[in-house]
Amino acid sequence: MQKYKNLFFIISFFFLKGNCSVADESGRQLTIGSKIFTENILLAEMLSLLLEEKYNFKITRKFNMGGTKLVFDSLKSKHVDIYPEYTGTGYTMLLKRTGETNPKKTYRIVKTEFLKKFQLVWSLPLGFENTYALAVQEKDNRFKNIHSISQLKGRIGSFRLGTGHEFVERKDGFDNFSKKYRLHFSKGQVITMNPALMYSALNNQEVDMIMAYSTDGRIQAFQLKILKDDKSFFPSYEAAFLTRQDVFEKWPEVQKAFAHLENNITEKEMISLNNQVDQLDYGITQTARNFLVKEKLLIDNGHKLQAASLFDYYLSKKRYFFKILLEHLVLVFVSLFFALFFSVPVGVWAVRNSKVEKVVFSIVNTLQTVPSIALLGLLIPFLGIGFAPAVTALFLYSLLPLVRNTFEGIRNVEGSYIEASAGIGLTAWQILIYIQMPLALPVILAGVRTATVIVVGMATLAAYIGAGGLGDPIFRGIATLDSRLIFLGAVPACLLAVILDIGVGFLEKLVISKGLKLEQNIDHIELK
Repeated sequence: MQKYKNLFFIISFFFLKGNCSVADESGRQLTIGSKIFTENILLAEMLSLLLEEKYNFKITRKFNMGGTKLVFDSLKSKHVDIYPEYTGTGYTMLLKRTGETNPKKTYRIVKTEFLKKFQLVWSLPLGFENTYALAVQEKDNRFKNIHSISQLKGRIGSFRLGTGHEFVERKDGFDNFSKKYRLHFSKGQVITMNPALMYSALNNQEVDMIMAYSTDGRIQAFQLKILKDDKSFFPSYEAAFLTRQDVFEKWPEVQKAFAHLENNITEKEMISLNNQVDQLDYGITQTARNFLVKEKLLIDNGHKLQAASLFDYYLSKKRYFFKILLEHLVLVFVSLFFALFFSVPVGVWAVRNSKVEKVVFSIVNTLQTVPSIALLGLLIPFLGIGFAPAVTALFLYSLLPLVRNTFEGIRNVEGSYIEASAGIGLTAWQILIYIQMPLALPVILAGVRTATVIVVGMATLAAYIGAGGLGDPIFRGIATLDSRLIFLGAVPACLLAVILDIGVGFLEKLVISKGLKLEQNIDHIELK
């Protein structure tokens, strides 16, 4: 038992080491994270390319990690070394302050307080501000004479507001926003969704207004009108990079990379960059690289800003694809290995002890009802982000079919076989090994097939907490509305589930005894 525990810790350490921070053996490795929307990913990619190509760092990208709190906690816990953040978010959501709207004062507050409270360092602002903006369709006649948010007072009626999940929870978010402007939305009128989907929802008239981002290129592309924040509710949201003090002091190159981008991106440029990704399908890396080449921060390698054909696009992703496929397979097989190693003894124990049976099935049944994202979120405070919480969650979700099928398979072995075995002098342990387990094997393997399919699908959610796998392009595709990326992750995940199911079925044919197969065939004929 102890050697398997040691194996688990060795495997976990290997992958956690890859997910964690500051330096590998070469001493020049950094992990850069991002939130789950286009602009944040673009800024993270710009910095990654600079550090890789100009300063020879090995960069681990942990993009599309979700909301502010997840990425911020990952930075503090050293699972991420740097990520793009906004001064207003730092001021209101992380410092829990309100009242200040002056950009320079807001920056000074977050710079001072973050260093004092968290030992975190802000770069200088990058040159643009990305604030929240209440947007409606220009062609919507209901808003023809409405130009500021205050004018909505008393006119909300049945208007539906589409917004990202985080905005509903923030201090500078929905509750205080609606109180400030005295906008009375009912619960059913506020629809939360992935930020990338809000624009399509508004365009398809599924909502009437959205809480957009002011630098989003889709505001112009979808011909939206921004209602003025005439009560100055939102603080200044200047974009910058956030890192730990130890990273900032250890690597002068990080400071130099920051300096290249500080005060170097205008609002107009950022809108154009976002639009190139969201509307023109140029891709995150290509768009980021072309901007850096234009600013003479990187050498032109011949890549032009143009939309690639579908074949060329997938061909360019082959190295990335094999990387995430390997990550996905490791997540699946490691979690299934430990789940099977745990479930079979527990299933046997439950057969022999009715009290254990009740306890075990109440636990595994309850675990199956916990929403997957919630379970991952609950594990993060204890295990951090990346490989360990992802494998733990997959392990827990695979327990029910494995324990249940082990239990049912052994319990339903005919009593006459057990009596005959005992009659010839076999011990209880020998009966289990030589009689019950072989006879229960078809049922146990059926549970393995079910667990395998569940785990392959569930493993796509591991990308949400930085564990990689085939879910990474799915989250990236949702964040940038890029169906090519979604298919890059979704189709292989489906195929992998089918292939592994067939593989376990083939294994089943190899390990089940011929006599048992013959008996099953006879029973099948008799049933007919």
